[in-house]
Amino acid sequence: MFKVSRKCAKDKQMNRKQMKVKSALQYSIIFLIMSLSQPTKSQIEFGVFADCQYCDCETWKDRFYRNSPAKLSECVDTFNQNKNIAFVVGLGDLIDRDFSSFDTLQPVLQRLNTRVYHVIGNHDLEVENIHYEKVPEKLQLSKTWYSFERAGWRFIFLDGNDITFHSNNTEVVKQAEQMTGKLKEKNKPNFHEWNGGIGCEQLAWLEEQLRQAQKQNQQVILFCHYPLLPLEAHTLWNSEEVLAILKKYDGVKCWMNGHNHSGNYVLWEGIHFLNLKGMVETQSSNAFAVVKLTSKSIEVKGYGNEPRRRLSLTK
Repeated sequence: MFKVSRKCAKDKQMNRKQMKVKSALQYSIIFLIMSLSQPTKSQIEFGVFADCQYCDCETWKDRFYRNSPAKLSECVDTFNQNKNIAFVVGLGDLIDRDFSSFDTLQPVLQRLNTRVYHVIGNHDLEVENIHYEKVPEKLQLSKTWYSFERAGWRFIFLDGNDITFHSNNTEVVKQAEQMTGKLKEKNKPNFHEWNGGIGCEQLAWLEEQLRQAQKQNQQVILFCHYPLLPLEAHTLWNSEEVLAILKKYDGVKCWMNGHNHSGNYVLWEGIHFLNLKGMVETQSSNAFAVVKLTSKSIEVKGYGNEPRRRLSLTK
């Protein structure tokens, strides 16, 4: 009897060990499945659109101003259907002119399930000068250049109208005159008053942001209304100055902008420069995108006129 009892005890001990191993294995499998089903740390999705440019105005060339609220509404509905979208980016020129135009679009944007982050476009400032200082508030901006971090990425939003002719500050207008004057002297194509520039204070802030991102091993995407590349009629006035800063930091992966409604793309020094197409263009077809970031690529799922792209992050 004693021998049998010892054998039973041994069997029970063995069974307990087997159950522990089995339980641990089950938990490992569950954890693995959950890990595979969850986004990786560097993976995140956001929605983006450019140049909605609404006003209650007659169509001019290919700009169907009065169709923009319906297009923006379609864009919002599409973003809301995607539960993975963490935020939305507006790349400037939400309106074309008239300060009251903002009030028409605000109810549409308020339907978004997530927050929208704007940059200021030149047409956002095509309002009476008494309203210049009120434009950031209409775009829910407490600061006109800012950043935030998420999922191993740093998202930097720049104010390309830091230097502009649309200002009540005479010093700012004087800087705009000097910048455009020098560009004209050099026969540069981007001398136009419809562009803008980034001032010294913002450039110093930008460089500090990039230093911090590099120190924290973060990848960086920058948003601005104006393109940096290629050099053409819509390019930021002091694009060369900004490019000289960006090329110093390996973490800089992409610059996204609007302004040129035709869209554009350039790869330079391992940085993707993506100009999204303007929503206001064309009578019925739309233009916006959902961007998915991973450790290896920037996947752009374009809607309407915006093409699909896969931009590699490996140099």
